[in-house]
Amino acid sequence: MKKHLLFFTIILFATILNCHAQYVYYFDDQLAITKASKAVVIGKGGKEDDGLFRLDYFLKKGGSLLMSAHYTDSSLSKMQGEFSKFYADGSIKEQGTYLNDEQSGLWEKWDSAGRKSDSSIFQTGKAVTKSVFNYYKNGQMSYYSYEDSLTDILKRMSYNEKGELKTEVYFKGQNGILKSYDSGRVMIDSLFTREEKEAQFSGGEILWRRYLEQTLNASTPVNNGARNGIYQVIVRFIVAKDGSISNVTSETKHGYGMEQEVIRIIQNGPAWEPAIQYGRKVNAYRRQPVTFVVQ
Repeated sequence: MKKHLLFFTIILFATILNCHAQYVYYFDDQLAITKASKAVVIGKGGKEDDGLFRLDYFLKKGGSLLMSAHYTDSSLSKMQGEFSKFYADGSIKEQGTYLNDEQSGLWEKWDSAGRKSDSSIFQTGKAVTKSVFNYYKNGQMSYYSYEDSLTDILKRMSYNEKGELKTEVYFKGQNGILKSYDSGRVMIDSLFTREEKEAQFSGGEILWRRYLEQTLNASTPVNNGARNGIYQVIVRFIVAKDGSISNVTSETKHGYGMEQEVIRIIQNGPAWEPAIQYGRKVNAYRRQPVTFVVQ
């Protein structure tokens, strides 16, 4: 959260809530202090019985609660105590505690379906343990990861859509064990590095963007009669262990030849550098967004 420590507008109401005066703050869309006429978010709060200053952040339009935070005082210069973020429907998004303006203790996050997506333990602002949870569309867990920087332990598990364990990885330092499960059979392999790297275009992101710009026919939607607008095409593909590209498919359906044009330039492009997992080359999915502007 972006905090501005100096100039802010406070309106002190005569109304007394729980024997404490209520303060009102005005913020822009970046949560920087602004004038009331330009406000996107309105903060309302006051001093609580424990001496901390609580501030609730509301959208000016609609009035939904965005987050709730505690500070040492009304200057909002130092966060201290409980902190919460919320989705538009009021469900919890993130929750934790600040100590001397740093994240401390247990912090948790949930996705929009109410499923826990992250659970971490913080010490002096740094995560010493971190758990990550991913899910399939049917609600089954697809992936779980746990990392402990104090004991240098890493655990990872992946599941199929039926909830059955597919792979299990355990690392202590740089040495690990990989277990793969298939139809009741268990394959065990030794690992000697945690090295991981995403698949990337040879030459890096800059050369990849340059390739897209030089080879993409940006007039494709205009030539096919598309109406004015901004269209974002998303294409998914696999980068194989040898760097070759395959299974190029579109996740969007804007039409007017846009998806076909992006698929064409990716299929006809040069080889990539494959992804690295645990020091080994592996097949990996990539997603590429491309935006067409028709005006």
